[in-house]
Amino acid sequence: MKNVYYLFVAFLLAFSLNATGQTQNALEFDGIDDYVDCGNDASLDITGPITIEAWIYTETVLQEYVRFVEKDWATSYFLGSSYGNDGIAFGMDPNGSVANVLETADDLIYQFIWTHVAGTWDGTTLKIYINGDLVASKPWSNTPGGSSENTLIGKYYVDLTHNFDGYMDEVRIWNVARSQTEIQANIYKEIENPASESNLVAYYQFDEGSATQTSDDLSQNDNTAVLGGTLAIESSDPTWITSTAPMPYLSFQDGIWEDVDTWTYGQGWPFKSWALVKIQNNVTVTTDDVAGTLTLLPVGRLTIDPTFSLDVADNFIIKSNATGTGSLINNGTFTYGSASVERYYTGGQWHLISSPISNAVSGMFTGLYLQKHNEATNMYTDIIPTNELLNPGQGYALWNNSTATASFNGTLTTGTVGSTNNIKRSGAGSANYGWNLVGNPYCSAIDWDAASGWTKTNVNNAVYIHRNATTWATYVGGVGTNGGSRYIANGQGFFVSVTDNAGSYPEYGTLTMTEAVKVHNNPTFYKETVANLLRLEIAGNGYTDETVIRFSEEATVNFDGNFDAHKIFGYVDEAANIYSTTEGQQYSINALPASQSTSVGVYAGTASEYEISATEVNDLQTVLLEDLLTGTVTNLLEGSYVFTYDGSFNDRFIIHFSPMTGIEAPSKTKANIFAYQNNVICYLPEATYGKASVYQINGQLVKTFDVQSGKNAIQLNKAGTYIVKIITDDFAETQKITIR
Repeated sequence: MKNVYYLFVAFLLAFSLNATGQTQNALEFDGIDDYVDCGNDASLDITGPITIEAWIYTETVLQEYVRFVEKDWATSYFLGSSYGNDGIAFGMDPNGSVANVLETADDLIYQFIWTHVAGTWDGTTLKIYINGDLVASKPWSNTPGGSSENTLIGKYYVDLTHNFDGYMDEVRIWNVARSQTEIQANIYKEIENPASESNLVAYYQFDEGSATQTSDDLSQNDNTAVLGGTLAIESSDPTWITSTAPMPYLSFQDGIWEDVDTWTYGQGWPFKSWALVKIQNNVTVTTDDVAGTLTLLPVGRLTIDPTFSLDVADNFIIKSNATGTGSLINNGTFTYGSASVERYYTGGQWHLISSPISNAVSGMFTGLYLQKHNEATNMYTDIIPTNELLNPGQGYALWNNSTATASFNGTLTTGTVGSTNNIKRSGAGSANYGWNLVGNPYCSAIDWDAASGWTKTNVNNAVYIHRNATTWATYVGGVGTNGGSRYIANGQGFFVSVTDNAGSYPEYGTLTMTEAVKVHNNPTFYKETVANLLRLEIAGNGYTDETVIRFSEEATVNFDGNFDAHKIFGYVDEAANIYSTTEGQQYSINALPASQSTSVGVYAGTASEYEISATEVNDLQTVLLEDLLTGTVTNLLEGSYVFTYDGSFNDRFIIHFSPMTGIEAPSKTKANIFAYQNNVICYLPEATYGKASVYQINGQLVKTFDVQSGKNAIQLNKAGTYIVKIITDDFAETQKITIR
């Protein structure tokens, strides 16, 4: 009969299984009459070398000579408990005498934790293994007579005096003495292709469940096991349960490696150098630990604290899928036999990538389009050789037709990445932005705003990440657009640009990083609030884009490398792009020293209807969008603005952050604008100062100049039709003029 404590433990077990998503099953034996009958096929009548294995879980002390697996303890084999408490016994044809049985010391089996037990006999020596460790052995030579009794699981073949009380899983019977290495290699996983194992006599995974009365033998012998000995449902049938045996160890919640609560209930914690481990939470190593293989699932996070070590004897694997990529931060010592880092790429588009290993070569992408970026021309070139090293910290462009997961196999990148003057402009004195494609070289995200670890010399503080054909994610100074943030994902390539240093245009910059910039991505970043900020979104044809205007006393009206980000446009005609313009430059993120009316433009390759809305407004009391083409003024704090765009006038909007004089009559003239010979003439009212911009009819900027009270003349040397736009603190005007 099960007691209240048992029910409480069962509840915990069920809860943990549901949380971890494990689906394997096991059998629960009541210690009274439950058992499994494997039959008496000739393959089970073993008279030579043998191995018996099983996973067991108990909630009470193991009493004397409880049976796990037995054929006939007098003339054949049995594996069970010892004469003392919580020990193991194993015999092969002991002639009914305990003197011929190998027993371990007491107190080796712990309650409420799964334990793997195995017994072997090679014809001369009996051995017992617990969790892969050899714990007892003794010489034993005999000529087994065999037995016609059925092989039973959980029951003494004579009567009901030594039945097993607990859970059991993964019972294996071999007609060979397995070596310790072979046992260790297969403890924490199911046997692959068991029907091909010629020495495997019977193999019961107990995964059937759903009140099934039989369990399949997965060996080639088809020794089907029957619960309770008959196909009828009766009290002697064990109960199907969901198994939590560590096959492999699976993390259950955030915690430290050495805490049993970190792992699925009943598993304990990984402490063997042959253990198979999977992590799906945030786990920290705070002592010296070991594993056989270690897999970080796409949501898994592993941190090794300083002065501590983790030794993975065989494979270390980081998995990746559409939801994310596993993350490793090693602040101590990490050794491994081999490493494989996966990176998931959606199909049918370009990706900016970076290698997380130090010895990857281009041949891993054979059959795909892999390109590198040329700083001098700001162009891409195909990588043709298959042996070109993918340098850590360098970014590359990858096109894959279909969704796939790449696997980078080799040595994980560690230490400092980058070098002096590794960021280039096309040449000294050049006014180009000096675009450089770099990348995250580590097996975790990196923090662009980390307090230490970065060297950024002559490098602007904005990062640009290509999301897809329509959208670039941008981040600078605490502000991001289109999902851009301070955290740059594992294996992500990104652009930076060289500073202009007040017009000096240096030829080189330096960008280096150390492992101090590594971080497990922090999603709470997106909840941070930046003061005096406006985020504008344009939507249409199923696409969106963003631009940000913010005000900071530390900013200037010119481009500021620590606050501003240039606008990079997508290349899908149906997708509209939005940006702001100051001093003739187009911005994705535009920081200004004080609240002022600001020019906003849109660009798309397709004439269509689009909508502009304010998706984030911080500390701004007035946000008015003025359409210079139609004269319409919209309060974006109250709603969005829908307009028709035909591509003829891009910089057609003004954002006002203070009330507009004459807003009830937005078409009222504040400036007199006209053409005279080859000049644009602008007359402004008294005490008025601002900026004037002249555009070709297709929206291309021709000139920008300061204007003030009275007459202002701008000479144009080419005949044509132009759009003239004047912006002051009090008003904005636009006028079409023709130079003949």
